Amino acid sequence: MLSITTFHFRPYPALFTLLLCLLLVVSVFGQSPEAEVVLTLAGDLYLGGPLERILLSNPAYPFRYLQTFCQESDLFFANLETPVSTQGEVYVEKTYTFRCDPGVVKTLKTGNLNVVSLANNHIMDYGPEALAETIALLEQHDIAHTGAGSNLAAARTPALLEKNGLRVAFLAYNNTFPLEFNATATQAGTAPGHSSYVSADVKKARQLADIVVVSFHWSSELLKERKSYQADLAKVAINAGAHLVVGHHPHVIQGVEVYKHGLIAYSLGNFIFASYSRRVQDGLILQVRFTPSGLKEAAFFPININNYQVHFQPQLLTGSEAERVLKELQTLSAPFNTDFQIRADRAVLRF
Repeated sequence: MLSITTFHFRPYPALFTLLLCLLLVVSVFGQSPEAEVVLTLAGDLYLGGPLERILLSNPAYPFRYLQTFCQESDLFFANLETPVSTQGEVYVEKTYTFRCDPGVVKTLKTGNLNVVSLANNHIMDYGPEALAETIALLEQHDIAHTGAGSNLAAARTPALLEKNGLRVAFLAYNNTFPLEFNATATQAGTAPGHSSYVSADVKKARQLADIVVVSFHWSSELLKERKSYQADLAKVAINAGAHLVVGHHPHVIQGVEVYKHGLIAYSLGNFIFASYSRRVQDGLILQVRFTPSGLKEAAFFPININNYQVHFQPQLLTGSEAERVLKELQTLSAPFNTDFQIRADRAVLRF
């Protein structure tokens, strides 16, 4: 009996190890992959001027070369830098005032733009009436919005969207003039980008959502270097729980910084913008992949937005032109020690 007992127990440790390994393999490979949301973000969007008439007959016109982003993104965000309305009167006298025919809202739908920032220096060009009509149109077409509203509380309310089981919150703030565009407790307008507002709002949004994205309209036109207050505000947002900060208003690109668990793109430049300028030629489209554990990958795609060449149809840059823009992005981001991988006409950050 002793010999039989010895025979049975000697191989037991090896058998136990084998079974343990099999269980681990089943555990790892049998798990469902993490839920993922693909978020695409672009810069300033103005659909009026010489573009408006084209859009009223062909809403899909600006997206001719961007179908991949339109079709493959779970969420597509941009800064809507104009009221979409026939209402209101000029609210504050300024050099440029924007307004678009309500019919151009079909362009947002056609391009699958499903969330927009209203926190900028043009959304109040025609006052509270035009803002109210804009918001009503967006809601009628199931386009989420944040950053402006009938009062300060409404302007600071996040847009909440759910995709693939993940909840994403968007907040937006305006740090440009005129100050009369800012909302108050009783007055319509934009959400001012005060650090106390940003911190409090992000903390609340983080309790409601898995991912928080914060947009700022800031800096100065045509300025490529970030201002110190941009870094301060962006880091306030990330310290409060935001995962991604994006900026616009300069109409040109600015640098990119990785901070703690978050990513800051200081300016993506213009997107679809109905004006002509020799000084505005390059923009960026940012595509980010999120899982419940946060950022996984961010890819920056350079686009040609020189309307003398593309006629309001942004085109992805390739070859030497893409390399030129990506090198500039690297140079602008170098002070923040941002380490891109350049591949296939894009700059990639992996987390």
